[in-house]
Amino acid sequence: MLKYIALYCFIITLLNQIKTNYALPTELQEETYRVQNNSHISKQLRTTKLCTTNNDLRLYIPYSAVKFFWSGFGVADSDKVAAEIARSVAEKDGKKGVTLEMLLDFRENTHIQGCKSNISMTPQCQQFWENLSCEYATRVTGEIRIILGSKLNPEDRWFKIEKPTLDSRRSNGQDLWGFKQYELEPVYCKDMATHDTSIPQIKNEICQKNS
Repeated sequence: MLKYIALYCFIITLLNQIKTNYALPTELQEETYRVQNNSHISKQLRTTKLCTTNNDLRLYIPYSAVKFFWSGFGVADSDKVAAEIARSVAEKDGKKGVTLEMLLDFRENTHIQGCKSNISMTPQCQQFWENLSCEYATRVTGEIRIILGSKLNPEDRWFKIEKPTLDSRRSNGQDLWGFKQYELEPVYCKDMATHDTSIPQIKNEICQKNS
């Protein structure tokens, strides 16, 4: 009898160790739950291949800044919304927040010439942003944070390029950490309700839909 009890305890201990060692990080678990009822997006996450880049664009990314990734806003000038959120939430922690679009305004990145993210996407423009997103996700190091809206699309660069690349690099122990996730409406409409905005019409559009 004692032999069976000892065997049972050994199996329970082993299962707990496996669960601890191989569980997804909390932030990734939360995001998985957000898309589990959308079979299209869930399938996309399972089948997406990692992007490849030769770093031809030579994107400068400051290590000390908090690097933000975002997706699913569903409004015009979404990049400006993401920039306002990145600045605001990082400043609360005494840090500087940047998005990919903000990096293009850095003096060190003036050599990168491409189309604006808020114009109609031609095939050439689409390819430019896919290449840039790949380089951003491949070269970024340091603290990462994520902002997701309710208009998630499996064809967005976040799902196709950035998330799979970050997940792979993170699982390989590369210098990436944080991964705090924000939902667009709560952070922009509640936490930043009294925050000055340069795009009041866009902010009203986002917040009135969820009021």
